[in-house]
Amino acid sequence: MSGRSDISFYDIVLSFFNKSASKDAMRGHGMMIRRAFRIGGWVALVAGALMAAAAVTTAVIGVLALTGKVTYPVEIDVGPFSARSAVSMPVGLGADVCQTADITAQNSSRDCFRFFVHEDAESGQEVLRRQDADVRPTHATLRGEVELATTGGWSPLVAATVARSVIGLAVLSGLLLLLWRLLAAAAAGEAFSDRAVRHLRGIGGLVIAVSVLEPALDHFASAGQLGYSWEAFGIAPHLLPGGSAGYPGGVNLGQLALGGLILLVAEIFRHGAAIEAERRLTV
Repeated sequence: MSGRSDISFYDIVLSFFNKSASKDAMRGHGMMIRRAFRIGGWVALVAGALMAAAAVTTAVIGVLALTGKVTYPVEIDVGPFSARSAVSMPVGLGADVCQTADITAQNSSRDCFRFFVHEDAESGQEVLRRQDADVRPTHATLRGEVELATTGGWSPLVAATVARSVIGLAVLSGLLLLLWRLLAAAAAGEAFSDRAVRHLRGIGGLVIAVSVLEPALDHFASAGQLGYSWEAFGIAPHLLPGGSAGYPGGVNLGQLALGGLILLVAEIFRHGAAIEAERRLTV
């Protein structure tokens, strides 16, 4: 009897210490997670504040440029730091890739790129090059930005470009600040709360708004829509303004789905918040 009693007592003591150690480990793990949330929140806050400052700076420079006080590009020097603000427009260059080309014809007017792929390191000694690999390039499309210099004063293209940049920076700042508030709620142990649900809904709504508004801004604020024309001449291929995919054809469906997924997660958090509130009332 005494042996069984000793064993039972030992088991009880061992179980007690195991539970205590488990509680301490869980408490330490929870503190580490909350600390990580707090650090992430501060990082998001700093990044959001920087984006807000960039939006304000962009807006101020844009107003100065549209009133003729400055011209783009603008160089900003503050102590050891320097920044450059410029306006640009998207351009593209597309052409077929030559399937044959004479390397001695340097002034050829053919409108194709002389880009050849070979299966070995040696390109051969023939004057007439041919696409001879098992994969052959057929068409190339290059996209980039052409920087614009302004003459000062009102310009619809400059106004549209500045407005688009300011809106983009403001939305990014809003997303980061909402993320800061969400992480602050999680660090305070209120991940499943009405406050966290509101922040998640705000993030999801902004992501959906960006996916819808971005292609609209790109389309309606383009040079062609604002009445500008262009021409290119000489030996092809030529640079052409990079047009948007149109509206609503240019809507990013992946980004739209991401926003919907965030809203769905917000509803899950809302359900969790309701369960948490019910549990607290029960206790």
